[in-house]
Amino acid sequence: MNIAVFGAKGRVGSKAVELAQKRNHNVWQIDKNYEQNALARVDAAVNFATAEAVNDVVQFCREHNCPLISGATGLNGGQLTLLDDLSKEVTVIQKSNFAEGVAMLYKLCQTVSRELNWDCALTETHRKGKKDAPSGTAKDLAAMIANNLGGFRSVETHSLRLGDNMGRHEVTFACNGESLTLIHQASSLDVFALGAIKEAEKICANTHA
Repeated sequence: MNIAVFGAKGRVGSKAVELAQKRNHNVWQIDKNYEQNALARVDAAVNFATAEAVNDVVQFCREHNCPLISGATGLNGGQLTLLDDLSKEVTVIQKSNFAEGVAMLYKLCQTVSRELNWDCALTETHRKGKKDAPSGTAKDLAAMIANNLGGFRSVETHSLRLGDNMGRHEVTFACNGESLTLIHQASSLDVFALGAIKEAEKICANTHA
């Protein structure tokens, strides 16, 4: 499979390049002032670039008529609209977190928030220097839980920026007399990159099935 990776020199983008090549994919590495291994045909684009690169990513996908798997965070309303418009032409998957364990955390929190009308608070911890706070994953989790609680109850969210933490999300549900806490801890950047590559593989497999 031919994959274009945006943000190829970044923390997660470089991992996506490495893992895609290990899985025998051809990779076009794209980053600011940096392009190599241009491919005549692109089967999918994986985006781990900054939010400011969304315009270029969208234009690229239109030019190559390829699906987009985007893990960019901190997107504003206009950038999300660009992705929504692109989704009318090609498949677009935008997630704040592609780790498989986080997908399960979403499912578990969805079940708990639907079945238990409890208070909820969320704490997310990432490395010192991470720009967005709360994280995109925390925002998505909090919005989903609040909606399941009827939209009238907010989810208190706390952000910590400590050391080189790869990402920890702790969700606590509580009522009088008991509480339930769900935690996901990432210990490697590989989990985010691999999840995106697997999404690209799945889309292409379905397209050619």
